[in-house]
Amino acid sequence: MNFGMFTDFHVRRGMSQPEAFEESFRQVMEAEQMGIDTVWLAEHHFSPERSVLASPLIIASAIAARTSTIRVGLAVQVLPLTNPLRIAEEAATVDQVSKGRLEFGIGRSGLTSYYKGYNVPYDESRGRFYEALDVIMKGWGQEQFSYKGDYYSFNEVTVVPKPFQQPHPPTRVAAASDDTFPVLGSMGYPLFISLRGPIEDLRARVEIYREARAEAGFPRAGDCVLRIPTYIAETSEKARSEPEASTRHFLEYSSQQLSRNAGSEEGAERLRQNANIPYEDVLKNRVMFGTPGEVTERLQLYQEVLGISGVVMEHNWGGQIPYDRVINSLRLLTEKVAPNFK
Repeated sequence: MNFGMFTDFHVRRGMSQPEAFEESFRQVMEAEQMGIDTVWLAEHHFSPERSVLASPLIIASAIAARTSTIRVGLAVQVLPLTNPLRIAEEAATVDQVSKGRLEFGIGRSGLTSYYKGYNVPYDESRGRFYEALDVIMKGWGQEQFSYKGDYYSFNEVTVVPKPFQQPHPPTRVAAASDDTFPVLGSMGYPLFISLRGPIEDLRARVEIYREARAEAGFPRAGDCVLRIPTYIAETSEKARSEPEASTRHFLEYSSQQLSRNAGSEEGAERLRQNANIPYEDVLKNRVMFGTPGEVTERLQLYQEVLGISGVVMEHNWGGQIPYDRVINSLRLLTEKVAPNFK
């Protein structure tokens, strides 16, 4: 199983932007020394109270220059917000700089504020996403190509450089809405999946994805990686209490702020309800908080029920957990949990 660490390059209360960059880079360096397989980078815009990670490919290049073994992933690059040729060039550059350590994670985000800020209509996000993905793959796979779509048109262009990894970096797509799972299954792409409620609901969506893969002629199993907030401590009480304030901060923030910019009324209502979710329900259905033994058991369950090949663990959900506690959680993961899956 691949063990990944997700980071927002978060901004804790009272933290300056330079301090946010410094602390997050230090966490990545420590994660590599501990043996974490992959660091995964978010993409956030116009959220100074939350994150400084607006340019994941630039950060990925900086991480590649500071490290030697850890893989660097995007979770996710929001494709509809920029020119796909530019993304193809920059992602290939990072892959070259890192000597083939880039994981190309992509999606379209459910937050309309990003689109408003970039003056891109959100109702075009789905069409722009699939066209951008098509352009990027053609740019990486062909010496020269032309393209004419509803949103992007190019004439006899050559993407330089080509990726270090051939035919291209591993490409993984975030799936959230019900109708996305069969589409991505039919296209054969690996997935990011997330728990938003009972595990049985997610299992049903993954089964639909796998059925679509099989019908399209791909191997049925596919490749699903679970993104999940994670916190590990020496006792169950610590694992429950130490991340609680940060967890509640995120739920309140998503209810009050993110819900205003959700891409659908269904998504907005789900985010608004976050403020009233009992912490016990969060612990049961949304996160993986526990001792090393408890987290090992939970991962074994996810592996058995969902057939996951890896995890993207957010060890600081809400961004307010002190740095030393985050590092302790990572240490317990690498020393006492991950060896059970290697």
